[in-house]
Amino acid sequence: MSIILQRKEYLEKVEKIYPLDTPQKKSANFNNKIFKKTSFYHYRMGLGISYLFFNSSFEKNITMESKHEANDISFITFNQSIHPIKLQDFSKKNDYIFKPKHYTIGKINENFQSYNTYSSNKEYCTHYIFFENKIFQDLLKEDLTQKSLYEVDGFKIMEEMITNEKQKLILNELPTLFSLEGKLQELYLESKIIDLIYITLNDIKNLSLKESFELNSKDIECLYKAKEILTKNISNPPSLKMLAHQSAINEFKLKKGFKKLFGNTVFGFLQEYRLNEAKKILLNNEININEVSSLVGYKNVSHFSKIFKEYFGVNPIQIKKNQKKVYI
Repeated sequence: MSIILQRKEYLEKVEKIYPLDTPQKKSANFNNKIFKKTSFYHYRMGLGISYLFFNSSFEKNITMESKHEANDISFITFNQSIHPIKLQDFSKKNDYIFKPKHYTIGKINENFQSYNTYSSNKEYCTHYIFFENKIFQDLLKEDLTQKSLYEVDGFKIMEEMITNEKQKLILNELPTLFSLEGKLQELYLESKIIDLIYITLNDIKNLSLKESFELNSKDIECLYKAKEILTKNISNPPSLKMLAHQSAINEFKLKKGFKKLFGNTVFGFLQEYRLNEAKKILLNNEININEVSSLVGYKNVSHFSKIFKEYFGVNPIQIKKNQKKVYI
């Protein structure tokens, strides 16, 4: 049985360092009847990125009440302790066990409320990196949004991985840098955080490229249906989200599975199919380039002509000129 620790019981200490409105670093250390040797460190960079470090142990089993009051964000969280941490949504109906020496990637919405549970007389060490959503998406360049290890309203964990040795070295060093003063030392701290972000996101990208992706017979059937929908609607194709819905498959599997099965992305396949259909029309019908462009779904004829030449090596007008006419 654990004690419920309400936010007001520790917020007074934490709110002095988090959130920060301007780029700067702050820290707080305190002890009381509940917390033992507790440290909160926070550094806000000028890039839409923040770093937060939490280190503590507790006299008794504790469940900390938490509420995210900042804007919707993405995060990377490292559990560097040797103990698991249990996260529950505010209804206490769903929980997630954050394994030791692992890190998670996910998203959290404004006003999301949860509980984090810690056992007595065990030291916990957690590092957080928070990103503005657009910054995170631009950095990752990988669509993890369809993956979900744990999801409740307002919170989602998309990936969990074991912390590697390079990450561990940086994570061990980061808290020691908060005692240093001066712009040069702050620049060094920032460079270490950036290095940690680079190593972490690069590992995610490499894993995404290497991970095997198996398709069952139902998936294959759905993907062929998606292909058929595209070929029948080239002038006005559905969005990826709508195509997934119409094909009875989730968007993640649609994108990954389509490339695995047909050797091309959904967009790449659609473009190739459009261009080949355009060439057939040009060779067999007496219509102008503008009409052909529109028929295969290109509103801008200049764009159509450009990608047509890139794909076939000739302009569409040359196809028209070389078209053989047969008179009866």
